[in-house]
Amino acid sequence: MFLLRIIVFLILISLIMILAYPLLIVFDISTGGNGFGVCEDLLTCTIPITAGPRLLVTLISAFFFLVFLLRIIMKSINYLNKEDSIL
Repeated sequence: MFLLRIIVFLILISLIMILAYPLLIVFDISTGGNGFGVCEDLLTCTIPITAGPRLLVTLISAFFFLVFLLRIIMKSINYLNKEDSIL
């Protein structure tokens, strides 16, 4: 039971990181960075047209997969709690 709660906590942290990742890229580029490897030199940067949509699809897929896992784990926690009750 405790392990399931730790897994839920890690999934929630992962969901927050997935949502924050595009903001971190923009923040890094705005402070003079390379966007975590997205663009080496901002003046001569050529990003392929498919890079943005590919990143978006990857993040959305990971988000929904983690939400699916979270739902399964929460249902199993509820099932285990019903089994442990005295009533």
